[in-house]
Amino acid sequence: MLLRCIIIWIILYQILTVHSGFFTSSLDKIKKKAQAAYGKKQKGEALNLYGHPKNEYPYFNNKYRDENRAQWQTYYDCLRDQSEHIGPQKTVVPEAILGFEGSFIKMNCKICLSPSERGTIESVVWEWAHEEATVLSPIVPSEHILVSPEDKILQIYNLGSENTGQYVCRLGQTFAAPYFLTVVNMDDSSIREVHNTEAPVGPYPKEPESLTNNLVVDTEWGDWSSCSKCDGIGRKYKLGYCVVIWKDLKGNKVDYEGKNRTKRDVSDHDQLFKIFKYGIPCQSHIIPSHLKSSLTINSRKNEIMSGYCNIKCPQVKIFEVRDKHGKIVEKANNSAGIFSLLQGLPPIEPLVDRRVQYEEKDADIVLICPGNLNSDVPIQWQIGDKNLIPEIISKESNGRIYISITDRVHINKARLADSNIYSCWQGNLAGTIRLVVEKKFKMNFNHTVMLIGIIAIMGTFLYVFIKIIAQHQNMKD
Repeated sequence: MLLRCIIIWIILYQILTVHSGFFTSSLDKIKKKAQAAYGKKQKGEALNLYGHPKNEYPYFNNKYRDENRAQWQTYYDCLRDQSEHIGPQKTVVPEAILGFEGSFIKMNCKICLSPSERGTIESVVWEWAHEEATVLSPIVPSEHILVSPEDKILQIYNLGSENTGQYVCRLGQTFAAPYFLTVVNMDDSSIREVHNTEAPVGPYPKEPESLTNNLVVDTEWGDWSSCSKCDGIGRKYKLGYCVVIWKDLKGNKVDYEGKNRTKRDVSDHDQLFKIFKYGIPCQSHIIPSHLKSSLTINSRKNEIMSGYCNIKCPQVKIFEVRDKHGKIVEKANNSAGIFSLLQGLPPIEPLVDRRVQYEEKDADIVLICPGNLNSDVPIQWQIGDKNLIPEIISKESNGRIYISITDRVHINKARLADSNIYSCWQGNLAGTIRLVVEKKFKMNFNHTVMLIGIIAIMGTFLYVFIKIIAQHQNMKD
């Protein structure tokens, strides 16, 4: 048996040795055909087995391939945009922005992430420093400070002066362009209502004004707010704030590379506005004080524009959980604030802010909504269940009570009957103010009579004191 196996092994070895060239050449032919079929040696773009470019994923699914291609295109557009807006120092360009108390601001994280790096987006963090601080500290999301988990957009609602400072997002040691935010009080006296340029009557937005040399004072407009009402006629508004921008003599933005610039164009402000190429708000805390105090800037007010809108109410959002057979096993009405355990933690709902405000009779009162539902929807005021319509309340009170375009209730020469509970709404209840108007009694004194009385009293005490001392001295003698 052993001898038979040895003989068979010798015969096979001889056959393989003789015909090894045949097997080798056949294998090479198969490899060459496969390479030609898969495009490994073809000219032009290499294709995979499915006839698509080799670097595309996931090959055979057209829908996913298009989505993947769009994500990469977004990444390339982001890089191209950064390259086009790079400053003269070959670095990122910071932005100085203005916010109004009680409103909201949104800041984009300008770090470009490729689709292959999307898994690291959780490592993107926002940091900030108050205007008087020198060290950045992490931003902690709270009731009115939100960070979008998808694109890391920072949103701050119900702005206050404490939010003024520098903001920057980073990924590891990569820092995006910083924002310099200044929050100012939106006083009705410092804001000007304007109409669209297509409106038949004004006032219209103010035209740009020359400040010094190539410095121009202009108005930077924000986006329209959300509509105050759905499935009906509502209100919307947008704000414009005064900004100082560097422009060349032809009205175009300055050429920061220094081409075609004469010696007289150079000023002390070059370096500052070379960095902030988008301009600096007139009320910003980083603008030079001598510019801020100029007559042109002081006389220019921020502007607000209002309009009407009509949008459809959003559809009810239902989250469904199905088993492997497609049968619904759970439903959660997200629109009603109900969430499934499979959805994770819902966003924090802001609390309804409540305040008691004491005022004096015959005083001029301004009511400002104390809360915000993390929305830019215009405020609707109510007393009890009665809506305060600006036109009606002003007419019924002969102008004594009116609602300004900034959604503030003004009460002139307050009466005791004005005491009530005022509520402000943004679709849902945002805040309440319990107004208490009191009649205070004032005691008016004649300062001359008071001074004479004090002198008389002090003189009496002094006379008695001297008499006691004299009598005591006589008793000793």
